Formats: sequence, C-alpha cells, structure tokens
Amino acid sequence: MNSTVYVGLGSNEGDREAQLVSALEALSRIDAVAVLRCSALFESAPVGPPQPRYLNAVVELECSLPPQRLLCILQQIEKDLGRLPRDGRWGPRPIDLDILLWPGELVADPQLQVPHLELHKRRFALEPLAELAPDEEHPVLGLSVTQLLAQLAPQDVQRLEATQWPETPSPVTES
Repeated sequence: MNSTVYVGLGSNEGDREAQLVSALEALSRIDAVAVLRCSALFESAPVGPPQPRYLNAVVELECSLPPQRLLCILQQIEKDLGRLPRDGRWGPRPIDLDILLWPGELVADPQLQVPHLELHKRRFALEPLAELAPDEEHPVLGLSVTQLLAQLAPQDVQRLEATQWPETPSPVTES
C-alpha cells in the first residue's frame, strides 16, 4: 500500500544546495519511493551550538515501504553524502534527512518518532511543509500544518531563490 510521506532535508556544510539536490536525486532512485513535489528552499539559523546557517526544504514522497525501512534508507543516503556518525544533537552536517509527517502513521520507537517530535516547534520545517501540505493534520496535536505555523513565535527563517533546486511546488522527475 502506498502512503504519502513528508521528509525534511537540511544542510549547513559545503555547497548546501548541491547537497540537497544530491539527496533529492538519491531519493528519486529508490524503487519503492516516488518523489512527488518539493517545497521551496528556506535558510534558517541553526538550533544548538554556533555553526553555519542551514538550508532546508521538504519533499513529498509516495512510499510503499514501512517507516523503519525508509529511515534506514535515509540514513544510508546521509552516510553516502558524507554525514559522519551521529555524535551529538544539533551539530553541523552536510545533510540531514528526517521523516516529518506520515499521514495515517504514528511511530514511537527508540530510532524513529513519527510525526517528528520537534515538528510543531520548528518554523524551518513547517514553512516548507506548509507549501506542500497546509491542511495536513498533526495526528497527535490535532492541528493542521497552517495552524501549527500560526502558533509559532517568529524565528529566523527566510525563503531563498534556488539555483539548482527544482521549481516548487512541482513534480520531480529523475534526470
């Protein structure tokens, strides 16, 4: 059975946009996944210790995998793109891929929480998610993405013009 899944992408090391494009291309090569649409790019202040600013986006996937299997694939993509083993929270990274929302799925295990535990607090995830799924409801909080966004205090998040990232929100095809 195919499900819609929303995955957050982030990068704050190296050529950030190229890293996101590489991750998008890797996602498009997964047999059990189809990339449906991409949000615009957003730049945000980092959470945690001082480090470079992040570039963020969200992609909408159609997926026939279980959540834990998709997580394993996302972690392999991160590794393939140069992410070192996770040695702490909120550090700089060339690529970060997170399952943000999986409508109809709640997952609570040590390796994976869906919806993402911090989603409702993070404008850098909610802004791009709102472009793709403004009316999608957070299954725990019972509020739409738009409502969650409206409740947030201002945060340092700005929409950016892309140079390599696909036009948004539009279908993505592998090149």
